[in-house]
Amino acid sequence: MGFWSFLSDIFGAKNKTRNSITVQNVEIPYAFQLEDNGKMFWFTRDCKVNVFGTRRFPSQGVERKFVMRVTFKKEFMTDGASAPDIFTCVVPHYKEGNDLYNAAPFIHDGLYVQGGEVQNLDKKLSREECDDILREIWRKAGMGRKIRGCADFGIELFAGSSKHWGKKSDDLDCAHLFVAKWEYC
Repeated sequence: MGFWSFLSDIFGAKNKTRNSITVQNVEIPYAFQLEDNGKMFWFTRDCKVNVFGTRRFPSQGVERKFVMRVTFKKEFMTDGASAPDIFTCVVPHYKEGNDLYNAAPFIHDGLYVQGGEVQNLDKKLSREECDDILREIWRKAGMGRKIRGCADFGIELFAGSSKHWGKKSDDLDCAHLFVAKWEYC
């Protein structure tokens, strides 16, 4: 992404040549049930999230509505929003009682561990599309544009490396506990 893309995200310019995702609605049928140790969160039962949106393919001039059905299976682990501690006053790792905010980094972590692989899609989601989903869910949760842009810059600096994309951690292999299914409407 880099500095200029960071500025364009903050001030509204968009790369019109890449595929992109906009989220219209997020359904969380029942509250997340989690435990934590201060750094990591894990699900104590299976939890579901439905993400409704539009996927744009500028090179083809096509927009397609979709629903992505996500299941976090019991024991799925995440660190929530991976902001450095100094920034957690603006982008907390977790917001107690705000499952919409929390769904964004949880889904993002699952998609990153899977390397963008989603069931029923013949081509993986790109990192940028996974980042779109994070930003868009945070938008639905009321997070401001500038803060989302700054968070996106942090993602590019820290999580956007090959160290995180599609890699299962040696000490935390829970990719099999995250399931995302895609349906075009």
